[in-house]
Amino acid sequence: MTNNVKTKRALLSSVIALILCMAMLVGTTFAWFTDSVVSGKNHIVAGNLDVSLEYLVDGKWEAVDAATNIFGDSLWEPGHTEVVTLKISNVGTLALKYQLGINVAEELTSINVAGEELKLSDHIEFGTVDGQYTDRAAARAAVTNAAKISEGYTEDATSLLPGEAKEITLVVYMPESVGNEANHKTGEAAPEVWLGINLMATQLMYEEDSFDNTYDENAAFGTYVVLNAGDDLLGIMKSAEAGKPLTIKLNSDVEWPTEGHHGENDITPATAIVIDGNGHTITATGSGVTPLGDTEAPMTLKNVKIVDKSASYNENAWELTYLELGGTRLTCDNVTFADEIQIGTNATFTNCSFLSNEANVYAVWVEDGSAAFNNCTFTGYRGLKAHEDYGTEISSVVVKNCTFSDITKKPGIALGRICMNGDTYTSGSTTYTNTTDTTVSITGSTFINCQAGDQGLYIYETDTNVSDFNFTEANNKVYKNVKYVGTAAELIALGGTNVEGAIILTNDIDLNGAELKTIGVTYNKSLEILGNGHKISNAKIATGKQNGMTNMGMFYVETGATFTVSDLVVNGMTVADGIDDNTIGAALIAYANQSSVVTLNNVDVNGASINNTKGNAAIYVAYTVSIVNLNGCDIGSDCTVNGERADKTGAFVGTANTASCVVTLTNCTNGTSVNNYGRVINGATYN
Repeated sequence: MTNNVKTKRALLSSVIALILCMAMLVGTTFAWFTDSVVSGKNHIVAGNLDVSLEYLVDGKWEAVDAATNIFGDSLWEPGHTEVVTLKISNVGTLALKYQLGINVAEELTSINVAGEELKLSDHIEFGTVDGQYTDRAAARAAVTNAAKISEGYTEDATSLLPGEAKEITLVVYMPESVGNEANHKTGEAAPEVWLGINLMATQLMYEEDSFDNTYDENAAFGTYVVLNAGDDLLGIMKSAEAGKPLTIKLNSDVEWPTEGHHGENDITPATAIVIDGNGHTITATGSGVTPLGDTEAPMTLKNVKIVDKSASYNENAWELTYLELGGTRLTCDNVTFADEIQIGTNATFTNCSFLSNEANVYAVWVEDGSAAFNNCTFTGYRGLKAHEDYGTEISSVVVKNCTFSDITKKPGIALGRICMNGDTYTSGSTTYTNTTDTTVSITGSTFINCQAGDQGLYIYETDTNVSDFNFTEANNKVYKNVKYVGTAAELIALGGTNVEGAIILTNDIDLNGAELKTIGVTYNKSLEILGNGHKISNAKIATGKQNGMTNMGMFYVETGATFTVSDLVVNGMTVADGIDDNTIGAALIAYANQSSVVTLNNVDVNGASINNTKGNAAIYVAYTVSIVNLNGCDIGSDCTVNGERADKTGAFVGTANTASCVVTLTNCTNGTSVNNYGRVINGATYN
């Protein structure tokens, strides 16, 4: 390993200060006699070391992940034994030490035949032996460290150099001595227990920095705790082992009581906190002023819903209506915020959703520090606000690949008071001088049905001139007049009408042979279809007339219109025979009129049946006098196109007419025997 000083310092900070553990919970339900095994939900928390856990299946190693049920379905009774061989591998470049722990991840208690509380964890035992064992009796006889699973167990730390691996056989059994004390009473729920396997790894005192190899000797293993109904979240945080990271998994909803004083809390002696909500809810209660967070320990929230039921001393004061998030550092992944929040720390949000459910309150108010939002969604009355107040200083706000949907009171983002280094402002009777430059970036995001505001094209409004601070706004998309379509009835209702704006599909739609009239794209307007990967299936195209032609297709593009369809699959579309020589028929677009622009991105068609024996016929566009761009469009081999005249029949386009007409295919495939296009006349070009 290189002795580069910067590399070693980076390792030092990441190893000692951060969580360096992988906790893998391999869930299996144990129940005695008539109760079958049901897989629990496995849990993986990845740290900075590259360590893997595998188990042996039919002579092959399989990775253990969140869905692994290593024991399969079994019935448990006294004497029953299960064994599984595990392999822990160091697949990274850093030496590590690991601990293999066993714990009760979750348990459902019952009542035994004597009327006493029954916990299976008190009656099932386990142990480990080195190496592989296929014979259950031999494996059980080799166990010298047996313990009840209710007691938990952690192996002594074992070292693995890069590329090394160790095989361990886990033995789980119910002793023959167990009697009716472990048999549940008739009429009572069957007892169950979920066994967790924790693999925790941290850096081994092996690599050298510029002085010696002791810089990582104090790297700490993490502590793992599972919270069930009624457990005390803050109590667990307060009682965590000092100097080690803490990981908490929720098996039920819990509360976070807030206090009435302003400022932060130093809650836990742990070096860092990870809370995996496991799909459950944390509800903030109490006086509602002290932020959620810890001043010393960085906190990670994931797979959880946050609800605010706290009540401050002045709920009518707008700044006190927010649930404040604080602490030294906050990382959120897949978190749903059901109420408005204020950010007063350095925070990162990925795959999170935010809701503004009060007319005058933003879903998120960034007041201090830095905030980064990636692939997040904002809905409700107001979206995201960045505004410094009471001496706070925002260093950066980054919005990337986010969606602001149906923001009814404002544009998606409000840029309020944002000051640069040396700027002054007055809040109340106090004047503040900023010492930090501010960066705001809004890129690659989508704004749907947001309000116009004073600038920013529905994207943002600002009380501050954006040229006064570091501001980037690029590659964003805006959609107005959006219609959400998720049922056959909603799609059929659009037939026979002209539409502009956008249509967003929210579900797969199966018309089950129902008739669909042609949807027109309004003259000199634009319409965009966002398929989101959904399918429209089994529609029968009805006959309609425009401009003296009989048009049979899902869409008709009027003169000067712009029409775009993205990420859509069309299955089983049927177009019947036309009624005269002017009939044009296609699964997608019957006619693209002059000066229009049609763009189809990743639109696939399968099982289409186009039967137009009198006029122009195609799967995508029957007749065009405009610009047509098809990108990544694929025709299935089960599609058919039947036309009386071969020169007017094509797979992608039936007829391209006039010199201003250009048809371009990029990365498209045709699975049928029909030519890509029919006629190209009067100077039209086909690329």
